[in-house]
Amino acid sequence: MVDTSRDDAPPAPGPATGPRPLPDFSDTEETFRHLSDGELREATWLFEVMGREWLSDLLSGLGTRAVRWGLPFAKWGVRRTIYRQFVGGTGLGDARCTIARLDERGVTSILDYGVEAKSSEEDFEAYRRGILESIEFCGRTTAANSIAIKITGLAPNGVLAEFNDRSFDLAADLDPRLASVVDRVDSIARAAAENDVQLNIDAEESWYQNTIDAIADAMMRRYNADRPIVLNTFQLYRHDRLQFLRDSDERARESGYVLGAKLVRGAYMDKERARALERGEPSPIQPDLAATHRDFDAAVRHCIDHIGRIGCVIGSHNESSVREAAALMDRRGIRRDHPNVTFAQLLGMSDNLTFNLAAAGFNAAKYLVYGPVEEVLPYLVRRAEENSAVTGEMGRELRMLRQERRRRAASA
Repeated sequence: MVDTSRDDAPPAPGPATGPRPLPDFSDTEETFRHLSDGELREATWLFEVMGREWLSDLLSGLGTRAVRWGLPFAKWGVRRTIYRQFVGGTGLGDARCTIARLDERGVTSILDYGVEAKSSEEDFEAYRRGILESIEFCGRTTAANSIAIKITGLAPNGVLAEFNDRSFDLAADLDPRLASVVDRVDSIARAAAENDVQLNIDAEESWYQNTIDAIADAMMRRYNADRPIVLNTFQLYRHDRLQFLRDSDERARESGYVLGAKLVRGAYMDKERARALERGEPSPIQPDLAATHRDFDAAVRHCIDHIGRIGCVIGSHNESSVREAAALMDRRGIRRDHPNVTFAQLLGMSDNLTFNLAAAGFNAAKYLVYGPVEEVLPYLVRRAEENSAVTGEMGRELRMLRQERRRRAASA
């Protein structure tokens, strides 16, 4: 059960057993023990290929059109390479194997029905039905107990943008266009509450985000009375989000509900800066990467320090941030499997964080996108672009894969 205590005091620590070591994120044996030698070779090859810019250029250009045009072998080629690494399956039935395999490692799945860029009422309703199906699936298993949604999958972008700079009361009579969006989201949040499934509402571009925040707040007020069912997402690459997190916490305290917070650095930085420059507006983005790191870590500290009234998902591929959050929980005497804290990484990335956290007793999850090849192409393009420069955190994947292959060869 989720801790429903409303004060800031952490739960009492368990029996004294001495300090436990933090996860060893350099342990490649633990990281990759679920992979056969063949799978390890295949993953190494894929990250080597993704280190070349031509792959992301090809996938975002000719490759994307080839799949959508149904050209021979295009879809097969994507499924056999980048899709296999980063996508759980074409549907829930196809994803069961991936979900079960993660569960064997003590890792839960956050399901994301990866359909993007839709605009018709028929498409919105189809997306809603797909989300409800994933909630029902989660309600029947402990291996997947959380889902993620994009409000842009349920609403016309124009409506979200139109209301972004307006004040509106979701409890009062609404514009029918916005009311239909709220009704769709409410049906999803209600189903999540009935099935005890967490609902992560993804953050999106700043010109939609105020509308999304208002809807997320309304859903938390309705469904988070005693546990964090609905979570809003805070992108800390925006310079205003740390204060917004603190303000959201204060609203939740005053209104008597549990705040749900998924913390991420963010995904739309280049688009945000370009739009602000084009319109002659101040950029919502942090002045530098150091400021993003600073605010992300401060947001994590805020949630952990108030764990009795906040349920959080720490969505990070940054090893330093993850290590500090884990150490902070230990310093505060918060048990590692506290239900109000989950660490999450994308499927196919940062396995050294996910699996070593799980092995050390922390709640760890994979953000598991699923859907047909042609529908998840935008997601795959982003993954290819992130990995086109094999340096820093992305290059770490390839280095660790190579290290584990050498370790296995030496011990053979």
